[in-house]
Amino acid sequence: LSYLRIQLTLLKRSIPEDNATAQSIMADFSQALNDAYRQLRELLTTFRLTLQQADLPSALREMLDTLQNQTSAKLTLDCRLPTLALDAQMQVHLLQIIREAVLNAMKHANASEIAVSCVTAPDGNHTVYIRDNGIGIGEPKEPEGHYGLNIMRERAERLGGTLTFSQPSGGGTLVSISFRSAEGEESQLM
Repeated sequence: LSYLRIQLTLLKRSIPEDNATAQSIMADFSQALNDAYRQLRELLTTFRLTLQQADLPSALREMLDTLQNQTSAKLTLDCRLPTLALDAQMQVHLLQIIREAVLNAMKHANASEIAVSCVTAPDGNHTVYIRDNGIGIGEPKEPEGHYGLNIMRERAERLGGTLTFSQPSGGGTLVSISFRSAEGEESQLM
């Protein structure tokens, strides 16, 4: 990615400023490269959290503490998932979905509060809610060259679950991830 960034800078310098079409294409490339850098940093942060924290509540707390330094919104966590509810792969996917949802709320919602809550129903189904009190989201649409929402959906599918976006009657946005524990993990929860 660093090599691409250097080459992109050199290419930008060689394109005349009055070539609007080329400048627009370069801006798209630059945005896509910046998004790739951001996603790589977030992925590395998640892997670091996963390796340092053996349980989801601790990993979530550390992740939200890091994000709290980047926003004036109040971030809260209520995680009631059993410690053994997730294998390492499931934990990485869930951490990334939550991180992306919180970052989206920080960037786009103009929210003063962002709450993450994780619960397990008696039937073993797990649900994670990320709710903000911001401007709300209609039907989520990804700008061209952005892939965060699609990646969130793919990660939810890898969990064997579903990802939904809604607007609660009180305003804001509610992102919900529902899934079950991996086979073999469920017996450890009983």
